[in-house]
Amino acid sequence: MKRISITLMLLAPVIAGNAQQVTEAVSMFAFDLYAKTAAGNSSNFVFSPLSITPAFGMVALGARGETQKQLDEVFHFQPTTNFHSELGKLQQKVLKSAGDSVEICMANRAWLEKSYRVLGKYSKALRRSYSAKIATADFVGNFEASRLLINKTVEADTRSYIKNLLPEGSLDEMTRLVLTNAIYFKGKWEVPFDPKRTSARNFNLSSGETVKCPTMLADDKFGYYVGTNYQALELNYRGNKLSLLILLPNEDTPMADFERNLSLQLYQQATKGLNPEKVTVLLPKFTIETSLSLKQTLSDMGMPIAFSNAANFSGISGKDDLKISDAFHKAYIEVSEEGTTAAAATAVVVAVKSMLPANTFVANRPFIYILRHKDSGAILFMGKVENPLR
Repeated sequence: MKRISITLMLLAPVIAGNAQQVTEAVSMFAFDLYAKTAAGNSSNFVFSPLSITPAFGMVALGARGETQKQLDEVFHFQPTTNFHSELGKLQQKVLKSAGDSVEICMANRAWLEKSYRVLGKYSKALRRSYSAKIATADFVGNFEASRLLINKTVEADTRSYIKNLLPEGSLDEMTRLVLTNAIYFKGKWEVPFDPKRTSARNFNLSSGETVKCPTMLADDKFGYYVGTNYQALELNYRGNKLSLLILLPNEDTPMADFERNLSLQLYQQATKGLNPEKVTVLLPKFTIETSLSLKQTLSDMGMPIAFSNAANFSGISGKDDLKISDAFHKAYIEVSEEGTTAAAATAVVVAVKSMLPANTFVANRPFIYILRHKDSGAILFMGKVENPLR
């Protein structure tokens, strides 16, 4: 399984904790953004709260006044002197979960217009809290070359999965600062699916239509929980430090109804209720890539000032001349038998046998997935599968 995520923020001049608090802040934002993204959306999507939150954490270090207040409220940042340092430590803790079969890379970067001066205090805070690499770029003299340089770096940070992130026209001579956060994840299942057991099976869409998609099959012990109107299944990655949690609404519970009650509390209930049980699992293979325009989304969520001429980011340069001109987020997810990239295959349709063990997890309808760090509970990636074929 592979996950890639990248978040960018472009800043242009205006014209005329503790550890548990940090984890909960990231998680609360994840569910807030999920609700906003899922509203009226019957498509697949994926995003990474552990990519978006640090990117905006870096800019929040320079926010002041009402701008800072709105940022803090939307991202659930706490007014403590070490909150951002703890967020950076959470990233490092997740990075340490990597091993022989799990690869995780994170990169925080700040691209600064070479003629623009930022406060030494701000640069120091970026390095201290987020271990951010700071580089200069010639946005004023050659913004197109700068765009290509940033895209090339992003591509390298994400093992070539995110290409041409910044389209033509996304930068101009007014750009002063570009903040990026990239996450790359590749992990192998603790209990792999046998490719020989993968076959084409029915998947029932929210629209009432049915499609046939390559579906994996496994019989083993997995973390399993049954809620009031859903099932939860946990698939561990090797090393048992990270896992993929799948929330599957009951057949008589429409996804839209389930999403209205989706919350941090439900997530915590599901993870605490997981017990190792013998389960027969049927899970479709899927690959999803999503591009989110965060400017309007975050404005609607409660922080419009940051994107307006009324923004106050004087903590960055000492001058009240910056606003966020745009914000981009791209994420990619691929789920297959071993966790590595595999071509989808179509086979003869095989129905589920009638004699199944007591615990069955048949993901033949839309479901929600959450890639999480088990020790801290931090959510790395989150999304929904409405149609595995898209």
